[in-house]
Amino acid sequence: MNEPKPEPSLIQQRHELGRWRLAALIMMIGWGAMAALRVVFFDVADFVDWGMLGLSAALALYGVKLWFDYRRKVRTFEAEHGPDAGKQP
Repeated sequence: MNEPKPEPSLIQQRHELGRWRLAALIMMIGWGAMAALRVVFFDVADFVDWGMLGLSAALALYGVKLWFDYRRKVRTFEAEHGPDAGKQP
């Protein structure tokens, strides 16, 4: 009844790493662009502009954190299974 779930295949694990990479890139590029646009069209007196600039910058920085997490997971995966593990020919 409480059987452990089987570990996903190496291909599925490599695809999961790809999803981490894509999420990190979207966060960094997308929210970084939003932060840059907020700076260009920034109104110093508008409280909403300050809040959106802070939110955009924070989410872009979170994307950087996701990128470092992705790189750490790739290094661990490749150290455990080899550099070409899970790659399709």
